[in-house]
Amino acid sequence: MSAVDALPAAGECHLWSVPVRTRPEWETLLAPDEAARAAAMPGGGRRDLLITSRAAQRLVAHRYTGRPARDLRIERTCLRCGAGHGRPRVVHGGYDYSVTHTRHRVLIAVVAQGLVGIDLDISPYPGVLRRLIARTATPGERAALSRLPAREVPEAFTRLWSRKEAVAKLTGHGLAARLNRIEVRGDLARAEGSPAEDWPAFPIHLRDARVEGGRIAAIASTRRITALEARSLSAPATSRNTRFA
Repeated sequence: MSAVDALPAAGECHLWSVPVRTRPEWETLLAPDEAARAAAMPGGGRRDLLITSRAAQRLVAHRYTGRPARDLRIERTCLRCGAGHGRPRVVHGGYDYSVTHTRHRVLIAVVAQGLVGIDLDISPYPGVLRRLIARTATPGERAALSRLPAREVPEAFTRLWSRKEAVAKLTGHGLAARLNRIEVRGDLARAEGSPAEDWPAFPIHLRDARVEGGRIAAIASTRRITALEARSLSAPATSRNTRFA
């Protein structure tokens, strides 16, 4: 068995960053349903993103388990409705992870204790921004945004929105969560009323991570993250990786 990466320590999150590009050799790593979906797509950015994301998840799992990437099973069954849009989970992987992406890069956050969610959004257009604030911010958050200079509102709201999306990914509710009932205060997210059916009672911690192009990803976790470590599939498992604040 090849050398494997140690799982994240307590309070640590590994953040894998994978560029999106055409890689025909990665198509062999896809599950049959993923391969069929990719084959039905025209060549280009969306197809490259699908292949990069799904293959990278298996390659990361290989790095932690040492098992062949194509043999690993990733479960995506929704625990609420039974459809295939649930939180991804490597069967017998021993860790929890979450995925987000831009057109050019896939980010995978990994923790060995508790649950994790990650999201990276772009600033919406001004007209869309106003509607999103009205629909997704709590009264307290709207008041806080209204006190900011107008030029600072798009970035502040995007950060707020990303944090809420990361929380909804962590809980597995996704689009079913009412974001205007999730209050983001400092490094914690709290429920204001009921964001969704069977919303968890445990505290959800928040952490930001600066990524490509100076953008900031939001990470939600059930265990407070005190250390982030950048990981790369191009670096050997035994190599030293980069820590950042």
